[in-house]
Amino acid sequence: MKRYWSVISEKGVQDLRKVIPDGTSKQDAIRKARKWIKDNAVKSAFLVGSSIRTDKLLDVILIE
Repeated sequence: MKRYWSVISEKGVQDLRKVIPDGTSKQDAIRKARKWIKDNAVKSAFLVGSSIRTDKLLDVILIE
């Protein structure tokens, strides 16, 4: 069961609102975010993780 959802937000400029589809593992979300920012030539971004059930912010991770 998916418990989390993650969104990539670009540092200080704009909200990219790219949703990372896997909500079962934080490490899988980080891996997918790294691949996405590399494929889209984004220098750095934040991976914002939230709870699906409560919609509360759980983690913000800088991805470079």
